[in-house]
Amino acid sequence: MPKAAEQPTARPRLAGRRYGGAAVLLAVTALFGTWLGWHIGGTTSVRDFDDTVTALAALAATLACLQAGLAQRGRLRRFWLLFSAALAAWTLAEVIWAIYDVVLRTPVPVPSWADLGYLGAIPLAVCAVLSHPAARQGGQRQARAAVDGVVLATALLFLSWSFVLGPLWRHTDLSSLGGVVAIAYPFGDVVMLFLVVIVIRCMERGERFELWCVLGGLVAMAAADSTYTYLVENGTYSTGNLVDIGWVVAYLGIALGAFGSNREEVVEEAHAPAHARGAPLSSLVLPFLLVLVALVALALKVELGRKLLLSDWVMALALTVSVLARQALALFEGTVPPPAQPVPQVRRGLTGP
Repeated sequence: MPKAAEQPTARPRLAGRRYGGAAVLLAVTALFGTWLGWHIGGTTSVRDFDDTVTALAALAATLACLQAGLAQRGRLRRFWLLFSAALAAWTLAEVIWAIYDVVLRTPVPVPSWADLGYLGAIPLAVCAVLSHPAARQGGQRQARAAVDGVVLATALLFLSWSFVLGPLWRHTDLSSLGGVVAIAYPFGDVVMLFLVVIVIRCMERGERFELWCVLGGLVAMAAADSTYTYLVENGTYSTGNLVDIGWVVAYLGIALGAFGSNREEVVEEAHAPAHARGAPLSSLVLPFLLVLVALVALALKVELGRKLLLSDWVMALALTVSVLARQALALFEGTVPPPAQPVPQVRRGLTGP
């Protein structure tokens, strides 16, 4: 059978593509970070290099997602094509930013036309994640995945609110367009991360590589967006800042996921029952790790002399409750026996024994 004959060579080819893509990601990131960290060539050279590499990384991710979409079918094709549209919006925003910086040699205003591309990409990315086959799961599996997403989103929102969003909310004029744009970035990132975690938890273990790359890219983007917003509000950001590494890693991480996606077979929803799959160690440790991070953040705020507001306590309580709900759901899944299989009945003829 030709399909079985292709299987032994398909796996090494897929692994080689993933390792090669990861090597390129690490090499480009190392070169980019070294150039910015050592300030090679002076301010003008760093700015031009930064804008050019970031735009090219976004373009590479766009083409990789487009190619992955054309190689798939069904919901996975829609997933990658929508992600390519989101990356195209990010690419357009990076090009507009580069025009301000490199061509016009003027500071990029806040807000600017580039913000249309940056913010316009968020709903496209959300629609892409919602169109993934695993997002259509139901029952206990979907409920536990949703709780996992709530835990991660609450933890990220708590950290972002404690150190970035909270100060911005209290000191930013939200009646202005610039204030709304500044707040929109971190909130949009949290929504995307929440949805990607749900999809990952609904996938089979062996088919999560591309989604882990997408999640890693979005985490890098969320960290870069929050840090950028904080630096802009304090008037200390300029192109060439080390925070720009986060966007390059984000684009290349998503490109790696698309480039390393399994194109020999279409990955659809996993149908294995919940009781047949063992929970990975990471799913057991991650909720408690997030609670620990939140407690450290609270202690750090107290150490820095910042007053703990009602919003801090509410989000810390919400994180604790969501973790407890998640563990209770996991315990419930482990104690409920699998449904009994119906006993097949044999029809007998009228003249049979």
